[in-house]
Amino acid sequence: MPTNKNAYYRIKILDRLLSESVVRRYTTGDLTDKCNDELKEIGQSTVTRRCIEEDIQFIEKNFGKIERIRSGKKKILRYTNQTDSIFNQKISPSERKILQAVSQTFGKMDGVEDFELLNQLKDSANDQEQPIIIFEKNEDLSGRDLLPKLFRLIERKTTIELKYHRIKDTQKRNKKQIFPHVLKQCKGRWFLICTTVDTKEVMCYSMDQIEDIKPLPIKYEPYDGRWDEYFESVIGVTKKADDTPQDIVFWASQNECAYLAGKPVHSSMTPLKKNDAELRKRYRLPDDGKLFRINCIANFELKREMASKFGERIVLEPPSLRKEIINDVKTMLNRYRMITSKRSKFV
Repeated sequence: MPTNKNAYYRIKILDRLLSESVVRRYTTGDLTDKCNDELKEIGQSTVTRRCIEEDIQFIEKNFGKIERIRSGKKKILRYTNQTDSIFNQKISPSERKILQAVSQTFGKMDGVEDFELLNQLKDSANDQEQPIIIFEKNEDLSGRDLLPKLFRLIERKTTIELKYHRIKDTQKRNKKQIFPHVLKQCKGRWFLICTTVDTKEVMCYSMDQIEDIKPLPIKYEPYDGRWDEYFESVIGVTKKADDTPQDIVFWASQNECAYLAGKPVHSSMTPLKKNDAELRKRYRLPDDGKLFRINCIANFELKREMASKFGERIVLEPPSLRKEIINDVKTMLNRYRMITSKRSKFV
């Protein structure tokens, strides 16, 4: 290892840049610029490109193999083994297993260089070996190949034109200029959360809606807020600009209470003790079970979540939400009746 202080810093910076090239692509010129920028920040003198080239030769000779990959007219430098590092330990077998499991969530990202490490990790897994941890994934997800491209565009803060179709009208194509901000998974599907260039309205597009994406030479504008706070009042991803959270009271059976103890409907869920007896009498509820209150937006995902538990969860308030769910249940029952004989014991 170099004993000169400036050389030590240069080798440390280059080592990190060569390791992270799986998500950022550096030429020798890029490495020189990046290294000099960081040297300036710590009060060290800058160096020439020739000096950086000699440092790279030193690293390659003494520590690890460096490959040079042609990308158009450019030549990208990186460690041959993307987990190599002079200063950091290689990942442990346990860490590798976790990363391999995570890569299964994304699936195979063929032809996308930025996700090459995930692909390598996935390919290195032993198919005969039983998994230790399994993440939710959807092998048949339409538009999955767009995920790494959108990831890269978001990382690079690139404005894009989105070509898409509406869920209920797959024939009509639409275009929208957007600032892409975050990718969110929900119920086995991936969604792009963005703001529009013209109105700055927050929009949500599922991967199976998106037909094509094209970078635009328009200055990128970041979202003025925190996405964890934006989704704090939402179950799923559906949220309109004028939606506001509201108190929702529901009853859950004794069996359902055991399930809710490990997986609450929403982070705001709390047992409702005040007016418990009054509400039970008003709605003629069973003696068992419990009453709960959540404070969130009454969107499509919430209604589906409540209705999917059949009679194990009953929404009591607000009345408007209760009526919507009742109407949905009636529609479902009528459709079952249409396909069922009058003599059937099913209804």
